[in-house]
Amino acid sequence: MEAEIIRFYGLGPFYLKFQDKIVDGKKWISKRAFYLLMFLLLEKNRKISAEELVDVFWPESDLDDGKNKLYNTIYLLRRSLIRDGVPKDIVQSVSGGYSINDKYQIWTDWDYFEEEVNKILKGEDFSIEKLRTLYQLYRGDFYSNLKYEDWTEIHRENLRVNYLNLIEILTKKLYQNQNYRDTVNYLHKGIEFDPYRENFYLLYIKALVKLGRIAEAINSYKKCERILKEELDLLPGQELNNVYHRIKLSRELSMKIEDHLVSDINVKTGAMCCDFNIFEKIYELELRHVKRLKSSFILLNLDFEEIENEFIIEKAADYFGEQLRAGDVISICNNKIFILLHGMNFGSSGIILERFNNFCKKFALDQKPSIDIKEIK
Repeated sequence: MEAEIIRFYGLGPFYLKFQDKIVDGKKWISKRAFYLLMFLLLEKNRKISAEELVDVFWPESDLDDGKNKLYNTIYLLRRSLIRDGVPKDIVQSVSGGYSINDKYQIWTDWDYFEEEVNKILKGEDFSIEKLRTLYQLYRGDFYSNLKYEDWTEIHRENLRVNYLNLIEILTKKLYQNQNYRDTVNYLHKGIEFDPYRENFYLLYIKALVKLGRIAEAINSYKKCERILKEELDLLPGQELNNVYHRIKLSRELSMKIEDHLVSDINVKTGAMCCDFNIFEKIYELELRHVKRLKSSFILLNLDFEEIENEFIIEKAADYFGEQLRAGDVISICNNKIFILLHGMNFGSSGIILERFNNFCKKFALDQKPSIDIKEIK
Protein backbone atom coordinates (compact mmCIF):
# COMPACT_ATOMS: atom_id res chain seq x y z
CA MET A 1 0.00 0.00 0.00
CA GLU A 2 1.35 3.40 -0.96
CA ALA A 3 2.34 5.56 2.00
CA GLU A 4 0.26 8.64 2.66
CA ILE A 5 1.89 11.93 1.78
CA ILE A 6 3.08 14.14 4.62
CA ARG A 7 2.70 17.74 3.57
CA PHE A 8 4.80 20.57 4.96
CA TYR A 9 3.98 24.26 4.52
CA GLY A 10 6.71 26.82 5.03
CA LEU A 11 5.63 29.76 2.86
CA GLY A 12 4.47 31.74 5.85
CA PRO A 13 4.18 30.25 9.37
CA PHE A 14 5.30 26.60 9.33
CA TYR A 15 2.90 23.69 9.81
CA LEU A 16 2.40 20.12 8.54
CA LYS A 17 -0.61 18.08 7.44
CA PHE A 18 -0.95 14.33 7.92
CA GLN A 19 -4.15 12.25 7.85
CA ASP A 20 -6.33 15.36 8.07
CA LYS A 21 -4.41 16.60 11.11
CA ILE A 22 -2.65 19.96 11.20
CA VAL A 23 0.46 20.27 13.39
CA ASP A 24 1.82 23.77 13.99
CA GLY A 25 4.06 23.08 17.00
CA LYS A 26 2.18 25.40 19.34
CA LYS A 27 1.62 22.57 21.84
CA TRP A 28 5.12 21.12 21.61
CA ILE A 29 7.12 21.14 24.84
CA SER A 30 10.27 22.16 23.00
CA LYS A 31 10.23 24.90 20.36
CA ARG A 32 13.83 23.98 19.56
CA ALA A 33 12.63 20.49 18.61
CA PHE A 34 10.10 22.01 16.18
CA TYR A 35 12.78 24.22 14.65
CA LEU A 36 15.10 21.22 14.34
CA LEU A 37 12.43 19.44 12.29
CA MET A 38 12.17 22.51 10.07
CA PHE A 39 15.93 22.51 9.50
CA LEU A 40 16.03 18.81 8.62
CA LEU A 41 13.18 19.31 6.14
CA LEU A 42 15.02 22.17 4.49
CA GLU A 43 18.02 19.84 4.04
CA LYS A 44 15.92 16.72 3.46
CA ASN A 45 18.02 15.41 0.60
CA ARG A 46 21.16 14.88 2.68
CA LYS A 47 22.36 13.55 6.03
CA ILE A 48 23.14 16.27 8.58
CA SER A 49 25.97 15.49 10.97
CA ALA A 50 25.51 15.96 14.72
CA GLU A 51 28.38 18.46 14.64
CA GLU A 52 26.62 20.63 12.07
CA LEU A 53 23.38 20.59 14.05
CA VAL A 54 25.22 21.57 17.23
CA ASP A 55 26.90 24.42 15.36
CA VAL A 56 23.52 25.69 14.08
CA PHE A 57 21.42 25.34 17.23
CA TRP A 58 23.91 25.49 20.14
CA PRO A 59 26.87 27.53 18.86
CA GLU A 60 27.69 28.70 22.39
CA SER A 61 28.16 25.10 23.67
CA ASP A 62 31.22 22.89 23.38
CA LEU A 63 30.78 19.77 21.22
CA ASP A 64 30.00 17.26 24.00
CA ASP A 65 27.52 19.53 25.74
CA GLY A 66 25.98 20.43 22.40
CA LYS A 67 25.52 16.77 21.43
CA ASN A 68 23.77 16.05 24.73
CA LYS A 69 21.37 18.92 24.02
CA LEU A 70 20.86 17.58 20.49
CA TYR A 71 20.04 14.03 21.65
CA ASN A 72 17.56 15.37 24.20
CA THR A 73 15.94 17.58 21.56
CA ILE A 74 15.64 14.66 19.13
CA TYR A 75 13.92 12.67 21.89
CA LEU A 76 11.43 15.51 22.50
CA LEU A 77 10.88 15.89 18.76
CA ARG A 78 9.92 12.23 18.35
CA ARG A 79 7.68 12.28 21.42
CA SER A 80 5.84 15.30 20.05
CA LEU A 81 5.44 13.65 16.64
CA ILE A 82 3.92 10.52 18.22
CA ARG A 83 1.53 12.59 20.31
CA ASP A 84 0.36 14.43 17.16
CA GLY A 85 -0.13 11.17 15.26
CA VAL A 86 2.88 11.61 12.94
CA PRO A 87 5.34 8.71 12.47
CA LYS A 88 8.30 9.36 14.77
CA ASP A 89 10.78 7.70 12.41
CA ILE A 90 10.23 10.42 9.86
CA VAL A 91 13.43 11.70 11.51
CA GLN A 92 15.96 8.90 11.35
CA SER A 93 19.43 8.44 12.87
CA VAL A 94 22.12 7.71 10.29
CA SER A 95 25.79 7.12 11.16
CA GLY A 96 26.55 10.07 13.40
CA GLY A 97 23.81 12.32 12.15
CA TYR A 98 20.15 12.67 11.19
CA SER A 99 18.01 12.93 8.08
CA ILE A 100 14.41 12.83 6.88
CA ASN A 101 13.44 9.20 6.25
CA ASP A 102 13.01 8.72 2.50
CA LYS A 103 10.54 5.86 2.94
CA TYR A 104 7.87 8.52 3.46
CA GLN A 105 6.39 10.64 0.71
CA ILE A 106 7.30 14.20 1.56
CA TRP A 107 5.76 17.23 -0.15
CA THR A 108 6.78 20.79 0.68
CA ASP A 109 5.07 23.93 -0.57
CA TRP A 110 8.37 25.78 -0.98
CA ASP A 111 9.88 23.13 -3.30
CA TYR A 112 6.67 22.90 -5.32
CA PHE A 113 6.42 26.69 -5.59
CA GLU A 114 10.03 27.04 -6.71
CA GLU A 115 9.77 24.24 -9.28
CA GLU A 116 6.61 25.66 -10.83
CA VAL A 117 7.89 29.24 -11.02
CA ASN A 118 11.13 28.01 -12.59
CA LYS A 119 9.07 26.27 -15.29
CA ILE A 120 7.35 29.57 -16.03
CA LEU A 121 10.66 31.45 -16.15
CA LYS A 122 11.96 28.89 -18.65
CA GLY A 123 9.06 29.66 -20.97
CA GLU A 124 6.35 27.16 -20.04
CA ASP A 125 2.93 28.73 -20.46
CA PHE A 126 0.64 28.70 -17.43
CA SER A 127 -3.01 29.74 -17.37
CA ILE A 128 -4.06 32.74 -15.33
CA GLU A 129 -5.91 30.44 -12.93
CA LYS A 130 -2.78 28.33 -12.37
CA LEU A 131 -0.78 31.48 -11.73
CA ARG A 132 -3.40 32.66 -9.24
CA THR A 133 -3.19 29.32 -7.42
CA LEU A 134 0.59 29.61 -7.14
CA TYR A 135 0.22 33.17 -5.90
CA GLN A 136 -2.18 32.05 -3.16
CA LEU A 137 0.26 29.33 -2.06
CA TYR A 138 2.69 32.05 -0.98
CA ARG A 139 1.14 33.03 2.37
CA GLY A 140 4.19 35.03 3.46
CA ASP A 141 7.95 34.91 3.85
CA PHE A 142 9.52 31.48 4.04
CA TYR A 143 9.66 30.15 7.62
CA SER A 144 8.31 33.49 8.84
CA ASN A 145 8.41 32.29 12.45
CA LEU A 146 12.20 31.95 12.08
CA LYS A 147 12.94 35.21 10.28
CA TYR A 148 16.06 35.95 12.35
CA GLU A 149 17.78 32.58 11.84
CA ASP A 150 20.74 32.84 9.45
CA TRP A 151 20.15 29.41 7.91
CA THR A 152 16.78 30.50 6.51
CA GLU A 153 17.99 33.71 4.86
CA ILE A 154 19.22 32.47 1.46
CA HIS A 155 16.16 30.29 0.89
CA ARG A 156 13.84 33.08 2.01
CA GLU A 157 15.40 35.58 -0.38
CA ASN A 158 15.29 33.17 -3.34
CA LEU A 159 11.63 32.45 -2.72
CA ARG A 160 10.87 36.17 -2.36
CA VAL A 161 12.43 36.80 -5.77
CA ASN A 162 10.35 33.99 -7.31
CA TYR A 163 7.21 35.39 -5.69
CA LEU A 164 7.88 38.81 -7.20
CA ASN A 165 8.62 37.21 -10.59
CA LEU A 166 5.29 35.39 -10.33
CA ILE A 167 3.44 38.66 -9.65
CA GLU A 168 5.10 40.24 -12.67
CA ILE A 169 4.14 37.36 -14.98
CA LEU A 170 0.59 37.14 -13.62
CA THR A 171 -0.10 40.87 -13.89
CA LYS A 172 1.27 41.07 -17.44
CA LYS A 173 -1.18 38.34 -18.43
CA LEU A 174 -4.03 40.07 -16.64
CA TYR A 175 -3.18 43.38 -18.32
CA GLN A 176 -3.02 41.73 -21.76
CA ASN A 177 -6.46 40.25 -21.06
CA GLN A 178 -7.73 43.76 -20.18
CA ASN A 179 -8.38 42.72 -16.58
CA TYR A 180 -7.07 46.02 -15.27
CA ARG A 181 -8.76 45.86 -11.86
CA ASP A 182 -7.03 42.61 -10.88
CA THR A 183 -3.79 43.90 -12.39
CA VAL A 184 -3.95 46.84 -9.99
CA ASN A 185 -4.88 44.68 -7.00
CA TYR A 186 -2.03 42.19 -7.46
CA LEU A 187 0.52 44.91 -8.18
CA HIS A 188 -0.61 46.80 -5.09
CA LYS A 189 0.38 43.72 -3.05
CA GLY A 190 3.65 43.45 -4.97
CA ILE A 191 4.56 47.09 -4.32
CA GLU A 192 3.80 46.65 -0.63
CA PHE A 193 6.10 43.61 -0.64
CA ASP A 194 8.89 45.31 -2.58
CA PRO A 195 8.48 49.11 -2.93
CA TYR A 196 11.66 49.43 -5.04
CA ARG A 197 10.60 47.33 -8.04
CA GLU A 198 10.17 49.96 -10.72
CA ASN A 199 8.56 47.72 -13.35
CA PHE A 200 5.69 47.12 -10.90
CA TYR A 201 4.98 50.86 -10.81
CA LEU A 202 5.12 51.05 -14.60
CA LEU A 203 2.39 48.45 -15.18
CA TYR A 204 0.45 49.61 -12.09
CA ILE A 205 0.26 53.17 -13.46
CA LYS A 206 -0.75 51.97 -16.93
CA ALA A 207 -3.55 49.85 -15.46
CA LEU A 208 -4.77 52.77 -13.32
CA VAL A 209 -4.95 54.92 -16.44
CA LYS A 210 -7.00 52.23 -18.21
CA LEU A 211 -9.41 52.35 -15.27
CA GLY A 212 -9.60 56.14 -15.53
CA ARG A 213 -7.92 56.61 -12.14
CA ILE A 214 -5.55 59.30 -13.38
CA ALA A 215 -4.94 61.05 -10.06
CA GLU A 216 -3.92 57.73 -8.47
CA ALA A 217 -1.57 57.03 -11.38
CA ILE A 218 0.15 60.38 -10.93
CA ASN A 219 0.39 59.92 -7.15
CA SER A 220 1.85 56.43 -7.64
CA TYR A 221 4.59 57.85 -9.85
CA LYS A 222 5.40 60.48 -7.22
CA LYS A 223 5.52 57.78 -4.53
CA CYS A 224 7.95 55.75 -6.65
CA GLU A 225 10.05 58.83 -7.34
CA ARG A 226 10.21 59.70 -3.62
CA ILE A 227 11.09 56.17 -2.47
CA LEU A 228 13.81 55.69 -5.07
CA LYS A 229 15.34 59.07 -4.25
CA GLU A 230 15.18 58.76 -0.46
CA GLU A 231 16.18 55.10 -0.15
CA LEU A 232 18.44 54.46 -3.15
CA ASP A 233 19.37 57.97 -4.35
CA LEU A 234 18.03 57.08 -7.80
CA LEU A 235 15.54 58.59 -10.23
CA PRO A 236 12.82 56.66 -12.06
CA GLY A 237 13.93 55.16 -15.38
CA GLN A 238 13.26 56.76 -18.74
CA GLU A 239 10.30 54.54 -19.67
CA LEU A 240 8.45 55.22 -16.41
CA ASN A 241 9.30 58.91 -16.66
CA ASN A 242 7.93 59.07 -20.23
CA VAL A 243 4.70 57.36 -19.21
CA TYR A 244 4.25 59.80 -16.32
CA HIS A 245 4.72 62.86 -18.52
CA ARG A 246 2.30 61.50 -21.15
CA ILE A 247 -0.31 60.95 -18.44
CA LYS A 248 0.27 64.40 -16.99
CA LEU A 249 -0.01 66.05 -20.41
CA SER A 250 -3.14 64.05 -21.25
CA ARG A 251 -4.72 65.07 -17.95
CA GLU A 252 -3.97 68.74 -18.56
CA LEU A 253 -5.39 68.49 -22.07
CA SER A 254 -8.43 66.58 -20.81
CA MET A 255 -9.15 69.38 -18.36
CA LYS A 256 -8.77 71.88 -21.17
CA ILE A 257 -11.09 69.87 -23.38
CA GLU A 258 -13.66 69.61 -20.61
CA ASP A 259 -13.63 73.39 -20.44
CA HIS A 260 -14.31 73.68 -24.16
CA LEU A 261 -16.15 70.56 -25.30
CA VAL A 262 -19.64 71.57 -24.28
CA SER A 263 -22.65 71.94 -26.53
CA ASP A 264 -25.03 73.77 -24.22
CA ILE A 265 -26.30 76.81 -26.14
CA ASN A 266 -26.14 78.87 -22.97
CA VAL A 267 -22.39 78.44 -22.88
CA LYS A 268 -20.27 80.66 -25.11
CA THR A 269 -20.34 79.55 -28.73
CA GLY A 270 -17.55 79.10 -31.23
CA ALA A 271 -14.88 76.45 -31.75
CA MET A 272 -11.75 76.22 -29.68
CA CYS A 273 -8.82 77.55 -31.74
CA CYS A 274 -5.40 76.19 -30.86
CA ASP A 275 -1.86 75.48 -32.08
CA PHE A 276 -1.49 72.35 -34.17
CA ASN A 277 0.53 70.43 -31.58
CA ILE A 278 -2.34 70.95 -29.12
CA PHE A 279 -4.80 69.92 -31.84
CA GLU A 280 -2.91 66.65 -32.31
CA LYS A 281 -3.05 65.88 -28.60
CA ILE A 282 -6.77 66.65 -28.47
CA TYR A 283 -7.26 64.39 -31.50
CA GLU A 284 -5.48 61.52 -29.68
CA LEU A 285 -7.63 61.99 -26.60
CA GLU A 286 -10.81 62.18 -28.65
CA LEU A 287 -9.77 59.04 -30.53
CA ARG A 288 -9.38 57.11 -27.27
CA HIS A 289 -12.68 58.54 -26.07
CA VAL A 290 -14.71 57.33 -29.07
CA LYS A 291 -13.07 53.90 -29.05
CA ARG A 292 -13.94 53.46 -25.40
CA LEU A 293 -17.54 54.67 -25.81
CA LYS A 294 -18.01 53.29 -29.37
CA SER A 295 -19.07 56.73 -30.63
CA SER A 296 -17.67 58.90 -33.45
CA PHE A 297 -16.44 62.33 -34.50
CA ILE A 298 -15.70 64.08 -37.79
CA LEU A 299 -12.22 65.18 -38.89
CA LEU A 300 -12.42 67.81 -41.59
CA ASN A 301 -9.43 69.07 -43.63
CA LEU A 302 -9.62 72.18 -45.83
CA ASP A 303 -6.61 72.52 -48.16
CA PHE A 304 -5.84 76.10 -49.30
CA GLU A 305 -2.57 75.21 -51.04
CA GLU A 306 -3.88 76.20 -54.50
CA ILE A 307 -5.61 79.40 -53.34
CA GLU A 308 -3.64 82.50 -54.34
CA ASN A 309 -5.15 84.82 -51.69
CA GLU A 310 -2.67 84.48 -48.80
CA PHE A 311 -5.09 86.00 -46.26
CA ILE A 312 -8.10 83.85 -47.07
CA ILE A 313 -7.04 80.96 -44.80
CA GLU A 314 -7.10 83.23 -41.72
CA LYS A 315 -10.51 84.55 -42.76
CA ALA A 316 -11.75 81.00 -43.27
CA ALA A 317 -10.52 79.95 -39.84
CA ASP A 318 -12.28 82.92 -38.22
CA TYR A 319 -15.47 82.25 -40.19
CA PHE A 320 -15.67 78.56 -39.33
CA GLY A 321 -14.58 79.19 -35.75
CA GLU A 322 -17.62 81.44 -35.25
CA GLN A 323 -19.99 79.04 -37.03
CA LEU A 324 -18.99 75.92 -35.07
CA ARG A 325 -19.97 74.75 -31.58
CA ALA A 326 -17.96 75.20 -28.41
CA GLY A 327 -17.32 71.47 -28.51
CA ASP A 328 -15.36 71.66 -31.76
CA VAL A 329 -11.66 72.35 -32.28
CA ILE A 330 -9.92 74.16 -35.14
CA SER A 331 -6.27 74.70 -36.11
CA ILE A 332 -4.14 75.94 -39.06
CA CYS A 333 -1.04 74.13 -40.31
CA ASN A 334 0.80 74.32 -43.67
CA ASN A 335 -1.98 76.14 -45.57
CA LYS A 336 -4.57 73.70 -44.23
CA ILE A 337 -7.39 74.11 -41.75
CA PHE A 338 -8.07 71.11 -39.54
CA ILE A 339 -11.43 70.89 -37.80
CA LEU A 340 -12.51 68.30 -35.22
CA LEU A 341 -16.29 68.07 -34.95
CA HIS A 342 -17.00 66.54 -31.56
CA GLY A 343 -19.71 63.85 -31.38
CA MET A 344 -20.72 64.08 -35.05
CA ASN A 345 -21.02 61.50 -37.83
CA PHE A 346 -21.57 61.61 -41.59
CA GLY A 347 -25.31 61.74 -41.08
CA SER A 348 -25.08 65.00 -39.17
CA SER A 349 -22.26 66.66 -41.12
CA GLY A 350 -24.42 68.05 -43.95
CA ILE A 351 -24.74 71.38 -42.18
CA ILE A 352 -20.95 71.74 -42.25
CA LEU A 353 -20.87 71.28 -46.03
CA GLU A 354 -23.61 73.88 -46.34
CA ARG A 355 -21.53 76.34 -44.31
CA PHE A 356 -18.50 75.52 -46.46
CA ASN A 357 -20.44 76.45 -49.59
CA ASN A 358 -21.74 79.63 -47.93
CA PHE A 359 -18.14 80.58 -47.08
CA CYS A 360 -17.04 80.15 -50.70
CA LYS A 361 -19.96 82.31 -51.90
CA LYS A 362 -19.37 84.99 -49.27
CA PHE A 363 -15.73 85.46 -50.28
CA ALA A 364 -16.48 84.96 -54.01
CA LEU A 365 -13.78 82.31 -54.40
CA ASP A 366 -13.06 81.45 -58.03
CA GLN A 367 -11.38 78.26 -56.87
CA LYS A 368 -12.65 76.38 -53.83
CA PRO A 369 -10.22 74.79 -51.36
CA SER A 370 -10.27 71.02 -51.46
CA ILE A 371 -12.19 69.40 -48.64
CA ASP A 372 -11.67 66.00 -47.02
CA ILE A 373 -14.13 64.61 -44.49
CA LYS A 374 -13.52 61.50 -42.39
CA GLU A 375 -15.77 59.88 -39.84
CA ILE A 376 -13.61 58.55 -37.01
CA LYS A 377 -15.04 55.65 -34.97
